[in-house]
Amino acid sequence: MSVEPGRFDVDAVDAVVLDIEGTTSATGFVVDVLYPYARARFGALLAARGAEPEVARAVAQVRAEAGEPDADAARVEEILGRWVDEDRKATPLKTLQGILWAEGFARGDLVSHFYPDVIEVLRRWHADGVRLYVYSSGSVAAQRAWFAHSPEGDLLGLVSGLYDTENAGPKQEADSYRKIASSTGVAPERLLFLSDRPGELDAARAAGWRAVGVRRAGEPYADADFGDHPVVADLEQFMTGTTAVTSVSAVTAADLEEAGAVLAAEAARFASFGWMRGTSGNLSLVLSRDPLRLAVTASGRDKGELTSSDVVLTDGAGAAVGPGRPSAEAALHARVARLTGAGAVVHVHTVASVVMGQRSPEGLVFEGLEMLKGLGHPTHEVSVTLPVIANSQDMTVLGDRLEAALAPGMPAVVVAGHGIYVWGADAREARHRAEVVEWLLELELARR
Repeated sequence: MSVEPGRFDVDAVDAVVLDIEGTTSATGFVVDVLYPYARARFGALLAARGAEPEVARAVAQVRAEAGEPDADAARVEEILGRWVDEDRKATPLKTLQGILWAEGFARGDLVSHFYPDVIEVLRRWHADGVRLYVYSSGSVAAQRAWFAHSPEGDLLGLVSGLYDTENAGPKQEADSYRKIASSTGVAPERLLFLSDRPGELDAARAAGWRAVGVRRAGEPYADADFGDHPVVADLEQFMTGTTAVTSVSAVTAADLEEAGAVLAAEAARFASFGWMRGTSGNLSLVLSRDPLRLAVTASGRDKGELTSSDVVLTDGAGAAVGPGRPSAEAALHARVARLTGAGAVVHVHTVASVVMGQRSPEGLVFEGLEMLKGLGHPTHEVSVTLPVIANSQDMTVLGDRLEAALAPGMPAVVVAGHGIYVWGADAREARHRAEVVEWLLELELARR
């Protein structure tokens, strides 16, 4: 699969879809100004306007998502506060924040933030006939208020449409971008998405869009691995034509079969250890970065009896591309590949990982052990943390937890009550690392 360099041509698109936080505007403004503003007013909103349809619907969604159907207003406020602390992209949270922010902007309490390069570029694109849309985890109400109350006045006239996680869907799922393309009436290949998050770019590209990363100094994702995505430091680069782009050939049937043979052999090895009992566990190999494509072991198969055909090709969101049904955790494999640049991901259910995950929900620290060199450390004189995260059947939630927990020098995460995820540059490295991590867990189990 060869990669050929090229150039990105903004004239090749009819519409640009913009993320906000980290892309057009500073995440710090949202976190340091908007979040506290809304948080201080949740209680009053719930008390005074809890019967209003939009508020009542959001409260019902909070109770459902938290699994607390009988939560009273005080408990709902507490849940919302916790979600703010976690920076959780929950739709009901964004709805209630949006209501409060819109009112704050309207009263003059708030004025939105845009990076210095943004507004002029948006005006130039609009003048040139390029349609502009917004797709943000913030609610449509919040987006409308944001663009209507900029430092340079009302910018809503530049924007043709607003999308959020409620009217479009999760930002790391390709179907959300397909829905937006259908809504706008613009062909996917004529749509350009700008974001600071590689996972969102992968999902857009999987839906057939063009996608460019925005890497702004000081933003949370400034050091993220954007893979083969073109990257700009600011929007002015589109005006100077300095955005590189790459393209990659398609994954062939032979590529998939070859990957299937590798994964079958790896699965047989893990099954012989007792790490993939029944039909549990799953493995993956990255076959393409542009767009992201993975070979993932098929669902419901005995991992000790896999053949080269027992794999499914998935996209950057973990959805099947072609026949077959991948393991349920395929979306998490794809997210690990995007976040870490891994070429292979191993997920196994070992007794030691389940027990230690339950005993040490805060994570496990290992130091002074020769086996740590098996994780790439040059010496045993290091201290590394193996993160432990709570389990969830929602792969987006689980992925958010994994992303937040990633620890330097540790290519693995324990999912409490479930198992471990380990990754490496290829299947061999991922296997070796899985064996090392399991050894560390067994050592800790023996110590206790």
